[in-house]
Amino acid sequence: MAKKRTRIGFIGLGLMGKSMAEKLLEAGYLLTVWNRTAGKADSLVADGARWAHFPVDVAPGAKFIIVMVADDAALDSVLFGEHGLARGVKRGAVVINCSTTSPAISYRAVNALGGKQVEYLEAPVMKSTRAARRGELQILVGGKREVFTKCEPILGVLGKPHHIGDIGRASAMKLACNLLAATMKQGFAEFFIFAKKAGIPFETAMEVLHDGPVDSPVYRETEQAIVNPGGGVNFYLRHMLKDVNLALDLGRQMDLPLPLAAMTRQMLVTAKNLGRGEKDSSAIVELMAELAGVPVRG
Repeated sequence: MAKKRTRIGFIGLGLMGKSMAEKLLEAGYLLTVWNRTAGKADSLVADGARWAHFPVDVAPGAKFIIVMVADDAALDSVLFGEHGLARGVKRGAVVINCSTTSPAISYRAVNALGGKQVEYLEAPVMKSTRAARRGELQILVGGKREVFTKCEPILGVLGKPHHIGDIGRASAMKLACNLLAATMKQGFAEFFIFAKKAGIPFETAMEVLHDGPVDSPVYRETEQAIVNPGGGVNFYLRHMLKDVNLALDLGRQMDLPLPLAAMTRQMLVTAKNLGRGEKDSSAIVELMAELAGVPVRG
């Protein structure tokens, strides 16, 4: 694929999306971008990206269009809304949805876009904003194998793509992973508060955790929210709640009991209702500390 002749459309320049778009520009691809808040595109436009006034306006000349938005409703809007991409995307193009959304909306998208001879892949991404900036995301891809192969060079700029299977499988895999991450964060919060309430110094608890058999990058990331509370958001708590809700919805459809997920949802809902939705998902530790009557720090 000749990068200099390949134009990519990019919709959604949030925490992950902007870094992903920057990596594509650095790799030499031509880029047309749209975001609900136009100012988030300023630095990309200054570096050579073309600004689109509406989602549909990213379509002209774009062989590949990547979408990175918050949820099903946002995806539905940018694809099928009044100025949605489906109104202008051309035959032979590929729409790559990197958002964490339900399998149901992927089924709708692949059917609707297929009628226009447009291919669709679901490709939700994993890992942190730091990984996005380094081009080290894990990318779970669902859709036709031949379309995945066609898109692999582009996805490879963003990280390591894995073909999971047919449409719906990658979305389900991402929800399973985020379900695990959410319950692990809740587990870390209980571990942390338990040790603190028992009088164990924070440094000692972390040393034991990291040297022991249950250490995890999820725990290390959550620890950083305690050590460096001003370090910014890696993954919004409200987005984690959204993903747990999606996983529970899919679990109900499969008659699958998910007791830990249900309990974790209650904690996330409580944290959101207490004003922590715009904080990092590690803010669940703050909630546990508040309930236990102990300070997070000190």
